[in-house]
Amino acid sequence: MIATFTSILLAVFLVAGCAPKVGGTIDVPVGDDLTTTAVEGTVVSPYGNTVALSIFKGEGKYPANFSLTMTVRDVLDTRTIRGEITPPIPFLEVQEGNMIYLYLCTPLSEKADKLSDGTIGYKGDGYPQIVVGGKYDVTGVLQPGWQDYPFVYVTTASQFKQASADSIDTQIFIDAARSFAEQVTVGKYHTTAAPVITVDSKYVQAGKMEVVMLVKTMTALNSGTIDDEPMIAGELQYLRDHSTTLSSVAKKAVEDDIAYWRGTIKSAMNGSSETNYIIKIVGDVDATGNIDVGSLQVYVDEGAPKGNAWVLAAQYFKNMRSAFATVAQGDANAASLASAADAKAP
Repeated sequence: MIATFTSILLAVFLVAGCAPKVGGTIDVPVGDDLTTTAVEGTVVSPYGNTVALSIFKGEGKYPANFSLTMTVRDVLDTRTIRGEITPPIPFLEVQEGNMIYLYLCTPLSEKADKLSDGTIGYKGDGYPQIVVGGKYDVTGVLQPGWQDYPFVYVTTASQFKQASADSIDTQIFIDAARSFAEQVTVGKYHTTAAPVITVDSKYVQAGKMEVVMLVKTMTALNSGTIDDEPMIAGELQYLRDHSTTLSSVAKKAVEDDIAYWRGTIKSAMNGSSETNYIIKIVGDVDATGNIDVGSLQVYVDEGAPKGNAWVLAAQYFKNMRSAFATVAQGDANAASLASAADAKAP
């Protein structure tokens, strides 16, 4: 079971590949520092008019309160980025796909990394890795009276962030959750309905994405000879081994328990039962929002309290198998029932 689960993730990993590696650097054109043109507390904007120098601080008349999510389309120089607006749309004047320009008050590095997949990774103090095609959340000062394309002053590097979890496709995580649901039923059970997977929460931090999901399964016990089930087989073995020494009350106590288990097993084979799991999947995410499938780790909540007893899925499967009843346990249970019945007999 553990090997099968691991092989499924590995198969996805082989298709998706690894995160690109750095294979050299390139020079990045140096952008104009607009503050060097400041005259009497004002600075010339890209539109030719002047704006207050305080616009670079995001304070006073020009607060840094404009936010959007964008896809980077071009890094023109260390100060200027051209992007494409993505939902949610920040204002009515623009539509999805419209261009936007950013001025970085804190410049990028004059060197960018050449990645092994052919892309260029731009960088700078306080910035995430920036690549063309990557999604980012940006906060800054919107240029007053902007024309044609919105122009935003990003006053600090911390205002340019890798896209939030809501902007990243979680399908890979859902696929891993579905694989988990399939592995839960391997062996003694089979599914009677497709698993229901619900994303409960997700977030990205420091290159890691964590998704917590609720997984509901509907399963039934595999059909077979009821008396071969370990608990029943063990109790039947006890009756055979002690048929000449058991009292009538002790024998009846064991037989009643066997009847109970037969009914329970038959019901489990003929009907479906619902089981709910809370799982957490953690993986590496790059600046473009791509998930490194090979980094995925699946955890299962063995709570209580819920959310505080996470174990790796492989360990969970091992724990689950060890909890299955055995013939020896059935034999021991029958002995305990017989002893208790004799003790209560008049």
